[in-house]
Amino acid sequence: MKRHFFQKILFIAFLGLALLSSCNPSDQTATLVVIPVTFNLPPLSSERTFTVKTTENWYMEQVGNEDWCTVYPDKGTPGETKVTLNVTALPDEKPRIAIYVIKSTSGIEKTLTVEQTNTEAGSYYINFFGNPDPMISVDPFDVEPIQRLVFTNVPEWKVTVSAGAENWLSANRKKDTLLITISDIDRPQSREGTVTALGGGSVSTTLTISQKGLHEFLAPTRNFSLPIPGVPDSELAFSDVYSRARITMLFMWASWCPDCSNFMPKVKELYTEFKGHGFKIYGAAMEMEGREQEYFDYLANNGLNDVDETTGNKLWWENRPVFNPQAQVKVNAFTRLFYGDALLTGEIKNFVPAFFFVDGAGNVKKVYADNYVLRTDAAVRSLYSNMRTFLSRQLDCCGN
Repeated sequence: MKRHFFQKILFIAFLGLALLSSCNPSDQTATLVVIPVTFNLPPLSSERTFTVKTTENWYMEQVGNEDWCTVYPDKGTPGETKVTLNVTALPDEKPRIAIYVIKSTSGIEKTLTVEQTNTEAGSYYINFFGNPDPMISVDPFDVEPIQRLVFTNVPEWKVTVSAGAENWLSANRKKDTLLITISDIDRPQSREGTVTALGGGSVSTTLTISQKGLHEFLAPTRNFSLPIPGVPDSELAFSDVYSRARITMLFMWASWCPDCSNFMPKVKELYTEFKGHGFKIYGAAMEMEGREQEYFDYLANNGLNDVDETTGNKLWWENRPVFNPQAQVKVNAFTRLFYGDALLTGEIKNFVPAFFFVDGAGNVKKVYADNYVLRTDAAVRSLYSNMRTFLSRQLDCCGN
């Protein structure tokens, strides 16, 4: 009897010690739970939440540095915490992964994996309203802003401009409208850029902007008006000449330019042959300030001021000078109308002699602006023959 009583007392004491030790916090099991631990996201920018449950303080570390994926908060105290996950739109169709490690102070670790793919792209759309032509061709200058209404089920979309086109092409989103502005071109050659409304991944639509160069076929030329210094009412607009002709040659020349002088008789021959078929010439002489009299003497000595004795009209061309300081005779306000900054940058070296053939609306039909060296009969004949063939075809005459 005493023996059983003693055993009972020992059992109760042992049980009490066990219960007492289980109440010691240092002996309790720490926990860390993350729900969910995987996100498979569509290519759009999006926001998600996940839960961290823990009995300890915790913090998060990203494996690598994927700045397209962010979390907040990235640390917390014991209990249950809602964490917000944000991802930006997928830039292209390639999938990407971000990995986070959640750690408790006792060293427990859980891994969170965020994967963004193009898999669900088919569920979304982004288009320009009315499905317009994806290629837009614009003039070299004075281009009106282009507006396109965007039709989409993407909550957030952005606009990008192709690399290399940012200096002349800009695009901004205004609610559901895309506004595109285009700078005047500064070069003889055309240029091209793209504007993309991007939802993410392949959820995008693109407009290609092609801008004509200053020397491109059918590019409009800038109008100008030049006077003869010292002669009242002598100002003459380029448009007053080309609007009265089928084809007009703008001949950029200079009295000091030997290549221009060598080709001048051939310019007159072209006029003589084609004047009856709607051909006119506007000469623009790139002269040096301070040498005005030399220019006027050159005209007089070479018969370039000849007029019809009956009508008093010029016999074969209209010519006006542009006087600039010697340092600016090549690059000035007038030459920029036809070359942009190409002469300034050295992209094009020649500016005289140069020949711009335009139609009755002032649109470019042909440009001869190479660095011509017209010092031999063969070089002069070759250029003249080329121009004569061009005019014969344009004017449908004269047996090309």
